[in-house]
Amino acid sequence: MLSLRRHQAVQRLVLCAVAGATLSCAAVEPTARADDPAVVVEADAIARDQLLAIGRDLELRGEARSDAVVLNGDARIDGIVQGDVIVLGGDIELGPSARLGGDVFVLGGRVDAESGAAVEGRSVAYPSAPSSLVVLAEGPVLGQAALSPAVALLNLALLMAWLLVTVVLVAGFDAALTATAQSVLERPFRNFFTGLVAVLAVAVTFAVLTAVAPALVGAPLLAVCGTAILVCKLWGTVAVFLAVGARLLPHRLGLTGRPLAGALCGLLALGLVKMAPWVGGWTWTIVTCVGIGAALDSRLGRRDPWFSGL
Repeated sequence: MLSLRRHQAVQRLVLCAVAGATLSCAAVEPTARADDPAVVVEADAIARDQLLAIGRDLELRGEARSDAVVLNGDARIDGIVQGDVIVLGGDIELGPSARLGGDVFVLGGRVDAESGAAVEGRSVAYPSAPSSLVVLAEGPVLGQAALSPAVALLNLALLMAWLLVTVVLVAGFDAALTATAQSVLERPFRNFFTGLVAVLAVAVTFAVLTAVAPALVGAPLLAVCGTAILVCKLWGTVAVFLAVGARLLPHRLGLTGRPLAGALCGLLALGLVKMAPWVGGWTWTIVTCVGIGAALDSRLGRRDPWFSGL
């Protein structure tokens, strides 16, 4: 029964990655084009789960009972959003009937609120931030000529670097990585949104510290934030490799069988996807967010509170 649930969770993760990558294939330009079909929630509609628009705009006139996320597109809100609204690489426009129960985060765009719009949480906008912040090391692939030799060489170099990181982490922390991989299998969607919010929070922290903090104080804090998100990215992405490989290999080579074989198999599978134009960049965007979220969810495989010793 547990094996069946794991298999279904991995299927949903793969479908999420493929769907996101497929949606982005139409968005060849760095931002969503006017003729791309938008994700629309009509006035009498209710979205009970998270809303995700990749490479296109979001138009919400009804109600969203969770978060709304737009990557590489704009958002127009004329209804109710009970969670947070996150826009990366675009603008958000709040109509007079907009009612937001959470926070508004915008990187690489602006927040335009008309008279009557209500936001219960914070509104944070960083117009000069590049949208590639969300993918960290994978970001340079997005927005460049997909078939250029430079992109192919960059992908190959990154895969070689990931091979080294995978071997080192699995050899030294196989049990903890297995716990994080289990989180990937059980909660892929929640981990995706957790990872995305974490990256946005770090990006906003960078912007605030750079603008207001003295160099003597801000530089160490920036180093700590950058190191923390990088560790979570490396750890979580290798855990995604392990989770994917565990489902592709025979059952005896699952999470507790030969983790190095599973991780290398997952790296090979996702590496082949990464080399595909457009599809690879967005797929690894999703992998990065899921990995960071799983690293935070599993406490880097420890499964106990972050500050239990305090």
